Amino acid sequence: MPKLSYQWKLRLYFLILLATLQLLLKSPFNFMALNVFLAYLPIEFGFWVQHFADRRSLAFWSLLFLWLIFYPNAPYVMTDLFHLSWLHPHTSTTGILRSDPKMWLIFALMVLSAFSCAIFGTVEMARLSRLLEKMLTPKFSHSHLIWVGCFSFLSGIGIYIGRFLRLHSIYLFITPSWFFNQLLSIWSWPMLKFVLIMTILQLLLYWCLHLIKQTDLM
Repeated sequence: MPKLSYQWKLRLYFLILLATLQLLLKSPFNFMALNVFLAYLPIEFGFWVQHFADRRSLAFWSLLFLWLIFYPNAPYVMTDLFHLSWLHPHTSTTGILRSDPKMWLIFALMVLSAFSCAIFGTVEMARLSRLLEKMLTPKFSHSHLIWVGCFSFLSGIGIYIGRFLRLHSIYLFITPSWFFNQLLSIWSWPMLKFVLIMTILQLLLYWCLHLIKQTDLM
């Protein structure tokens, strides 16, 4: 029996995760399946970008653009963990966490979704950063870190747009002029501080994964 590749294992994993979310998470948490699907899209685009790894290829740059537009959806799912407050997890009398199995199932699915999207999204971001280094600046062995920083910063902006303006990546294709007008209106110090926090969070996640890769723990 042929062994499944990493890509097909990941596709199967997210398919099962999406089906589970759709089946088990009801209102008000039924948005999670859509958010995870949107977070998976840049992972899939990342797979295909590597198939067209030629800087002269229009398909390569088109897929890279699609990946960049949808990539913020991957770390964005981490911010959905704030919605766990809807569970009112503490008892009103003692303040101790409730032991309701349904509540903990929702908690487990939300955390699993956030971690899966953030981790595998970061892995693909790291792969593409290495690929761009190899294709564009092969003489500079650490230039991939510049791409990692740029992608993390741009993703932080995307997370802000999605969380506070409630805009999805698809709006860029449906109503591009309105989307860019919204983009021009968001700049402020609180916005930049939020983007900085999200950028640092993503860079630390990248560093943690890089550290794990250097060990024999996994």
